[in-house]
Amino acid sequence: MTHIPHRFLHRFADDRGAALVTILLLVAIMSVGAALAFERIGFSVKRATAVKTHDQARLYALGGEAMALAAAEELYKANAKLVALTGAGEGQRVSYQLDGGAINGLLSDATNCFNINSLVVPQHNVYIADQAAMQRFAHLAHALGLSDFEGEKLAAGLADWLDSDSRSLPSGAEDYDYAALSPPYRAANTLMVDISELRLVRGFTPEIRSLLEPQLCVRHKAEPVKLNANTLKVVDAPLLVALVGKGLDLEAAQRALAERPAGGYADNAAFWRHRVFAGLTLEQAVRSRVTVKPQAFDAKISVTYHDATVELVSTLALGDDGRAEVIARRFGAIY
Repeated sequence: MTHIPHRFLHRFADDRGAALVTILLLVAIMSVGAALAFERIGFSVKRATAVKTHDQARLYALGGEAMALAAAEELYKANAKLVALTGAGEGQRVSYQLDGGAINGLLSDATNCFNINSLVVPQHNVYIADQAAMQRFAHLAHALGLSDFEGEKLAAGLADWLDSDSRSLPSGAEDYDYAALSPPYRAANTLMVDISELRLVRGFTPEIRSLLEPQLCVRHKAEPVKLNANTLKVVDAPLLVALVGKGLDLEAAQRALAERPAGGYADNAAFWRHRVFAGLTLEQAVRSRVTVKPQAFDAKISVTYHDATVELVSTLALGDDGRAEVIARRFGAIY
């Protein structure tokens, strides 16, 4: 029998212990790796599920928009004596239950506003300032509490921002005015897409925007909107003052809107027969800018679907044929 020296037995035992530690270490590393792999797989699955759920909620929101288009056309056909959309009414609310959520919508009249883009008119593929529209904007600003000079300066700056040339109007602002700012930038020289762009126009401070924006809107065409005599509220009286001009003061405009018949006006001629307009010489171009049918609606749609929430605000325009189309769409917070 071969005798193994004692020192070799100790070394053999040490080698077995080292091998065991190595194996345990490898097992631990593999376990951690497996845990991380499973965690990443789980995260990927959750992320894919969340994306799929959000995409489905987004599609439901677009479905709600399609329903709003149909509802807008029905309201137009009904000649829009819209008690629910006038006075203290907040609009028409609808709710549609889903398997796992709901679609909630609010359809409200968005006809009554001053279209910022109407300060210019298209001419030979360019936009030029419209002096008459600038004067109406100045009247609006004055009716809201600003001086005539402030209103005219704001109108000029806004028209310069929209028109295609780089020549500054009196009291206006063009590229060289904005280039002197920090950081510098240039005037857009085209139509606005969203009212938030006002913050870039010289003179439109946060205080000025807070005062004017409730009466302003951005439409996709450079033309004034028609005011809806059946949905104008008393707080919208400055819009009427802007349309008629200095012959109509704010108090008289408020009285005309407060005294609207309960059933609304049958046509715009009935509106212009109100006593506050007696004695005023109103051009046909002014009279024609009042209607008794809606021209636009705001559709605010909120979708909850499982863990996803999607909010959509769409502006719907109505043509003379009663067909509705989406002219603006924004996903995000509803306000």
